[in-house]
Amino acid sequence: MMRFKQIALTLVGLLVTGAAWGGARSILAQTPPLTNLGAAPEWASLAWLNSDTPLRVADLRGQVILLEFWTFDCINCIRTVPYVQGWHETYQDQGLVTVGIHYPEFFYEHDLLNVQAAAERLGITYPIGLDNDAATWRAYNQHFWPTIYLIDKAGNLRYFRIGEGNYDRTEQAIQTLLAEDYTPDAALEPAALVSLTPTETLNVRSGAGLDQSIIGSVRSSMSFVVLGEEDGWYQIRYNDGEGYVFGEYVTLSTE
Repeated sequence: MMRFKQIALTLVGLLVTGAAWGGARSILAQTPPLTNLGAAPEWASLAWLNSDTPLRVADLRGQVILLEFWTFDCINCIRTVPYVQGWHETYQDQGLVTVGIHYPEFFYEHDLLNVQAAAERLGITYPIGLDNDAATWRAYNQHFWPTIYLIDKAGNLRYFRIGEGNYDRTEQAIQTLLAEDYTPDAALEPAALVSLTPTETLNVRSGAGLDQSIIGSVRSSMSFVVLGEEDGWYQIRYNDGEGYVFGEYVTLSTE
């Protein structure tokens, strides 16, 4: 992890004019092609869109991961979406898993339903992990939107790109990593994770019970890590806090 931070900070020091703090434009990525930057940090997102289960790096070994840090009202992010969505559609059947980690810049970008509406408007169909508390952002020593990472089948960071452009090079890197061999390691079995998916649109309440105030809603295209259970109500991460959903209208899974 320290090795990755040192390399990332060195590269940030070489950024050229055109980058903005939180909105990088056309900037060269790493010079050595597909350098092994070490193990990819695990994602800390507890709420997900476009996925029936929360995703983890540990669960995706044997597949190549395209990871993008973005926020929905960043123009630079918006301009990268067609490329990222296109790679998702082109390579998902060949073993590419595309993931967007949404770390908000503005207050309205913290709202789960606003993120979902933006994803639908932009035509994003790949999974999106919400990172309102910046836990995953900090784990990757992030400073800029958008940033694209490629993680190989063994879970190692192999490529990253800050800002727009250089799409041909990124696609070539995807193809190279997909072609690499991989031997599974049974000793790396991840710990179990309990999650839920709503079976329909349902209210999220401030506490366990129908007498608790409604603080929002969730839909069947979302999934959440279960934080706890109380009298048939499940506690989940919701926006910048926590909420409860009634267990009769969710599907539980353990992975």
